[in-house]
Amino acid sequence: MMPITNFLISWYVGLAIALTPIEDKIPQPKYTLEQKYKFVKYEQNRIFTTQNGGLTKLNEALDALIKGKKKKVNIVHFGDSHIQADYFSGEMRSHFNDELLLGNGGRGYLFPCSMANASNPHNIKVSYKGIWNGCRNVELHKSCSWGLSGMTSTTTNTEATFTVDPNLSQQSHKYEITRVKVYYQVSNKNSYYVKLLLNNGVLYPVRLDVDGYAEFILPTPEKNITIGLEKRFDHQNFFTLEGISFENDNKGVQYNAVGVNSATVPSFLKMPKFESHLRSLAPDLVIISLGTNDAYTPYFNPNQYKMNLARLIQKIKNAAPNTSILLTTPNDCALYGKFNKANQEATRVILELASESNCAVWDLFTIMGGLGSINQWLGAGLSASDRIHLSGKGYRLQGDLLYDALVTAYGEYKKNKK
Repeated sequence: MMPITNFLISWYVGLAIALTPIEDKIPQPKYTLEQKYKFVKYEQNRIFTTQNGGLTKLNEALDALIKGKKKKVNIVHFGDSHIQADYFSGEMRSHFNDELLLGNGGRGYLFPCSMANASNPHNIKVSYKGIWNGCRNVELHKSCSWGLSGMTSTTTNTEATFTVDPNLSQQSHKYEITRVKVYYQVSNKNSYYVKLLLNNGVLYPVRLDVDGYAEFILPTPEKNITIGLEKRFDHQNFFTLEGISFENDNKGVQYNAVGVNSATVPSFLKMPKFESHLRSLAPDLVIISLGTNDAYTPYFNPNQYKMNLARLIQKIKNAAPNTSILLTTPNDCALYGKFNKANQEATRVILELASESNCAVWDLFTIMGGLGSINQWLGAGLSASDRIHLSGKGYRLQGDLLYDALVTAYGEYKKNKK
């Protein structure tokens, strides 16, 4: 049960918001008020920005959403195994959707990872028929038509289908689906066509977009989607799935998240459709959570890491020039039984590069307690036993912290704007 002091704080905050004119209402930080863990540096939980304002585009978008001048705020979060399971990013999505001033803008872009021989996000269910062959951007000797998801899955079976359900029974948030984007090789004449298999029949796309997807508009909202294939010409002989986006027509935040276990910055640099998929989502904020695997070596090269990350940032700016970019530093972790000092170097590089490229930074490494703090997280049940990954509880705390930091940054933007 919430302690009475925190209950009263939340009640007074809620009352203050209710009595505030709509143009002045803003979301409030509330998920880390208790400050439960003494080793967490809550006072460091803030977003570092440049003088030019690394979060300006996001804050302007949130402002427009709250005032009814904008229908969607799109956030795109990608990274490695810390993101693939969607505990950290899923907690962020839940908090944005919980906020009445913002709203539930849809489940967003994802990949059914089990179709690529990987583990699915914990909050979706995937089933499929037919033989599907996966390809991931961490497979060094492969070159595939990867988009933002960093995964593909290919079949030659025209009877193959797959179903994705983002509305599991135990989830508190439900995501009605009124629009679907299926990312695949739309311009390849040898690719099968794609269709949706609904309870009352077959639905075909309303258009094929040059950014590489087929868009469907559903006659009524659906809770899950089944996708089928269609061969109309003899030369059609395959289908490669590159990603899916589940969207709705409601006002709110659409929090898109994809991750690939063991991914590094170069893993995302090698993806040919990264920019086109990102552009299609029209992001107001892009969050990059990469670095753990780049620094997971006794021979970490900070200069090479910085150069790679700078290239990735430039690709994002090319695809979405009107987006804010937020870099998150890697968490403290163990390497061969010792604390990984390379994460300190990676953090220094990220802060340095952010200043040079007008990006924002959320310094998780420092917030969690710095070098060696992973042992305290482990002792509190916040880290997995490998002292590299966090536990579900730890990832949810991470999401609580980042959400509150972003909300605090928005509040500072509103205060300075007056």
